[in-house]
Amino acid sequence: METAIWRRSYISLTSSEHPVHSWRGKSVQRKQAESKSQIKLHTQSAPFGLCPKGLMLTQAPSSIMRSRNSRDHTVNSGGSCLSTSTVAIPAINDSSAAMSACSTISARPASSVDTQMHSPKKQERVKKRVIWGIEVAEELHWKGWELGKETTRNLVLKNRSLKLQKMKYRPPRTKFFFTVIPQPIFLSPGITLTLPIVFRPLEAKEYVDQLWFEKAEGMFCVCLRATLPCHRLICPPSLQLPMCAVGDTTEAWFCLDNVGDLPTFFTWEFSSPFQMLPTTGLLEPGQASQIKVTFQPLTAVIHEVQATCWYGAGSRQRSSIQLQAVAKCAQLLVSIKHKCLEDQDAEGFQKLLYFGSVAVGCTSERQIRLHNPSVVNAPFRIEISPEELAEDQAFSCPMARGVVLPGEKKCVSVFFHPKTLDTKTVDYFSIMPSGCASKTLLKVVGFCRGPAVSLQHYSVNFSWVNLGERSEQPLWIENQSDCTAYFQFAIDCLESVFSIRPAFGTLMGKARMTLHCAFQPTHPIICFRRVACLIHHQDPLFLDLMGTCHSDSTKPAILKPQHLTWYRIHLARGLTLYPPDILDAMLKEKKLVQDQNGALMIPIQDLEDMPALQYPYIPPMTEFFFDGTSDMTIFPPPVSIEPVEVDFGACPGPEAPNPIPLCLMNHTKGKIMVVWTRRSDCPFWVTPETCDVPPLKSMAMRLHFQPPHPNCLYTVELEAFAIYKVCAHNDREECGVSAGSLNGWVGQGVTEGGFGLHPLRARLSVGWTAAPMGLSPPKLLAQ
Repeated sequence: METAIWRRSYISLTSSEHPVHSWRGKSVQRKQAESKSQIKLHTQSAPFGLCPKGLMLTQAPSSIMRSRNSRDHTVNSGGSCLSTSTVAIPAINDSSAAMSACSTISARPASSVDTQMHSPKKQERVKKRVIWGIEVAEELHWKGWELGKETTRNLVLKNRSLKLQKMKYRPPRTKFFFTVIPQPIFLSPGITLTLPIVFRPLEAKEYVDQLWFEKAEGMFCVCLRATLPCHRLICPPSLQLPMCAVGDTTEAWFCLDNVGDLPTFFTWEFSSPFQMLPTTGLLEPGQASQIKVTFQPLTAVIHEVQATCWYGAGSRQRSSIQLQAVAKCAQLLVSIKHKCLEDQDAEGFQKLLYFGSVAVGCTSERQIRLHNPSVVNAPFRIEISPEELAEDQAFSCPMARGVVLPGEKKCVSVFFHPKTLDTKTVDYFSIMPSGCASKTLLKVVGFCRGPAVSLQHYSVNFSWVNLGERSEQPLWIENQSDCTAYFQFAIDCLESVFSIRPAFGTLMGKARMTLHCAFQPTHPIICFRRVACLIHHQDPLFLDLMGTCHSDSTKPAILKPQHLTWYRIHLARGLTLYPPDILDAMLKEKKLVQDQNGALMIPIQDLEDMPALQYPYIPPMTEFFFDGTSDMTIFPPPVSIEPVEVDFGACPGPEAPNPIPLCLMNHTKGKIMVVWTRRSDCPFWVTPETCDVPPLKSMAMRLHFQPPHPNCLYTVELEAFAIYKVCAHNDREECGVSAGSLNGWVGQGVTEGGFGLHPLRARLSVGWTAAPMGLSPPKLLAQ
């Protein structure tokens, strides 16, 4: 340490910003200061180049120069001006001492650096106060000190008033804190003085002392404190959380700071309805943690809870925070958006949402409006009645949960996607706000409508066609509904003499499609087939296809739609099982008569004046399933065959499998002729191809299968037509004039309840590798 001897006994602090002529006339004060004894100041040796910026010790008062505008400027020996920089101007005896050391009592502008303590993670802020115009720290705190090692902290005093401040100070009483020798201090307005305080500990304990300052107005002190490393966590004294609805959740955050010197574990202790995260943790010195507070009330009251943070050795230290929150009941008003006439608001909390008629497979959307008139969020959930399975429910609401902000409205969509045709669907939605608010019951009603597919005509008459020729007629199919329709005709277009193209397809709403119906007979015979048109979500439609084939030698009676009408009436009256010769004889013997439509009937007097039977209405689905090919039928079939389904299984090949026997039975009272239709390349055929069956007798036949390719799956539907033998070879004149000749025709298609052969199927799986019967072959040939 070096010592500088001052000539004058006062410290004069001036600034270039303040004029000095205001106190220049006080010669008495100057003389008193000069008469005082000299003062020695201990300064720390430092190179001149390390002196603080803006601080300079001058050698003599002669360096002070006055400008023309009567303002003082401090100029160094080099003639440079230190603009607005505060400097100390003592008279120094030894210029070398002044140049070799800078005083630790420096006058400089106040900076924010003076109020912060830098640490690896966080700076310590020094609390300041203003006493009688002097800004000074409340306390100087030493942390992290070592025994026997001096640690210096600077006490900064700043004149915040507009007058010159004069004060003096007393040194600390203990020997562990010391500073420079006390001396009078003069501070001009805005000037800052830095006073170094040195702390030298000798024992590992806490040290406390004061540094007293004396002014004309009185005395004040600055506390000097040196503490040992300790645990200390601080948090705000209270936290006000946002207002919350009952059943809802709100959040807030605050900082938990470790202002101690040691890593500290902490644990929070709190009570419901508050939750804090994280509840436990470790904070390093200077580190802060964001604590999340969650508030989930169950009652609408004001909640005030104290949360305690336990920390330190044995968790004996604590910090507390007061948690405050207000819970309110939310309100939710339900209304129907774009309300129609069918929508109704029932009494109480029930409302009706009407969807009207919706096409099957389509989806209709309607919206409800949720209004929150309260000042808190209104959480809600929407539930559908759990009476049905989820896959069977026709109504749905994608927004199962949500929140309506205060004073706002939210639109929620409800969808109706019906699955059951021609039914009225009713369901209920419960709209439940959180908390104690009452729920609203929403009744939803909707009807399901299917496609409306119709045919241009329900019968196609090809009249007569020569053997070997082909006749074609157009027929359109129309969907009058607005939903998509899928249709398929139950006919094998390759093996039948009748064909429909296309046999299946899709009809969009309000669309029409043209079908091409063809007739290409293989034998001179009367042909009729009733084909079912299967429609998804609609009852099947039936199309009657009729035609007559003529050859040079055989010309059967031409089948007409009127004949088909008579045949169905005769079917209801039980006359189709008699051959035409017997009917003719009964007609001549007056055992049968003709009604007003020309159909045969038993005389009314024999039936006790009961009306004649007519062909009844048969529901389409009943007609499709009870077509005479199963155990249940509407009318007894005149001709039947067993079995109606044949499976050849996996044929080993290369030889053709053995034929399968068929039994064809004639249930009529006349001889019939049966004719099988077959393409030349069809892998299935029946022998004999044409045969006569006596009345009430059966005929043995054989079904053959010759696969043209190995490893393929073959399936076809074979078709046969039957006619009474008595009129099989009659010409057009003989068979077309009398009503009895109509009944000579008994043959019909596979779906009509007279004679039919259902699909004959076969599977073939041969080649280089054998496959089990349950496995499908690698490819399918459309034969």
